[in-house]
Amino acid sequence: MSHRVKRLLAATSTGILLGVAGFAVPAYAAGTCSSGRICMWEDFGYTGSKYVDYVPGTISNDRYEINGFNGDNEISSVINNTSKCAVLYDNDGFSGTRITISKNTSVSNLRTFANFDNEAESFALVSC
Repeated sequence: MSHRVKRLLAATSTGILLGVAGFAVPAYAAGTCSSGRICMWEDFGYTGSKYVDYVPGTISNDRYEINGFNGDNEISSVINNTSKCAVLYDNDGFSGTRITISKNTSVSNLRTFANFDNEAESFALVSC
């Protein structure tokens, strides 16, 4: 193979690699939760499906049942941007084992926070 052909192949290969790198997908940004809301995600680090995006006062007594196939026993991270504490329960009907997340608090990993990953089935917002 001639020296000219080798240089052409090398330049083409480099161009292809740079082209592929130029189309790289940006890293997924962690989820956000607006002020005054409580939000819950399927995965650690506020990623995956956002199953809860609740505004206090929307439901009587701020007691929320997390939907069956859309978040029930799938919550891994929480942002509580409310002025109330969030009590998460591992059963429907606000019963069973519970943990409390303070007002204006973020928990990126419920497993390390309280060994409560994929446990929440309902929650209530209460005065702290």
